Amino acid sequence: MRQFLLSLAIAAALFLPVGLHAQQPKALDPVAVGIAFNTGSYVIGEDIPVRLLVRNNTTGEMTLGRGGMPTGVLDVARVNDPQRVSLARDPLGCLPRPLTLAPGEQRVFDVNLTRVANLTEQGKYFVTFGVIFGGLRYDTQVKVVEIVPGTIVSEGTQLFTRAPGRQRRFTLVRWPRDHIDRLFLRVADTPDGRFFPTVMLGAYLPLMRPRLNIADNGEVTVLHRATPDYYVRNVFWSLPNEFVRRSTLNLLDPNTADTQRLNAMREDLDEVIQKNDRLKESLRLR
Repeated sequence: MRQFLLSLAIAAALFLPVGLHAQQPKALDPVAVGIAFNTGSYVIGEDIPVRLLVRNNTTGEMTLGRGGMPTGVLDVARVNDPQRVSLARDPLGCLPRPLTLAPGEQRVFDVNLTRVANLTEQGKYFVTFGVIFGGLRYDTQVKVVEIVPGTIVSEGTQLFTRAPGRQRRFTLVRWPRDHIDRLFLRVADTPDGRFFPTVMLGAYLPLMRPRLNIADNGEVTVLHRATPDYYVRNVFWSLPNEFVRRSTLNLLDPNTADTQRLNAMREDLDEVIQKNDRLKESLRLR
């Protein structure tokens, strides 16, 4: 019996620590980081909103970005670049410096990736976000974002009487998002290559070619079919040094509006017809 108990003690000494070690949770990093995009692909020139998260997992106050150190860094590089050259415009990052976090505090920042990185060419890009704390860097998992030209639907050119050397090219392109075709307006100037943020105009139904009207006073109007029943009209002011959206309006197609009214009246009409049929039948039976 004594020998049996001794064997049990030896077995416990050999195997119990292993089991306890497997059940222990992994220790948290002192700082947690996160990154999130709304979608995986964007049209050239479109704003790319990205949400960044930084959380202090320690029990003490934490300050990031002291001295010449960045608070947080977005690394952006082309997928097919073997050197992984960073396309970020500011090596000191895009977050406020310094950043102080209380114990357990979490901060979320919304950043436009198009403004903080050079993403003027189509292609796929690796994106990571990281912070440096205690001499170590803590990074998010790598995200992949695709920049696409879109499929050209229509084009137009604006000339400026007060700036004869400048031309503005408008390009309407289609691209799916959330399983729905969308219409985008790309705006670029020549000869300096300046461009304005690409604008998403709404859902797009290719039943008719969009109408692009460029007035002499700089008013630009785009009318396109969004659904079987509605058009969308976008109006912009296009001046030599600015491009601003003035309004967006949904317009009901008058042809389908008549059809909708008839469909709404169909039940009433059917009821009247049925009453007349019943009346005729009762008179015939008399």
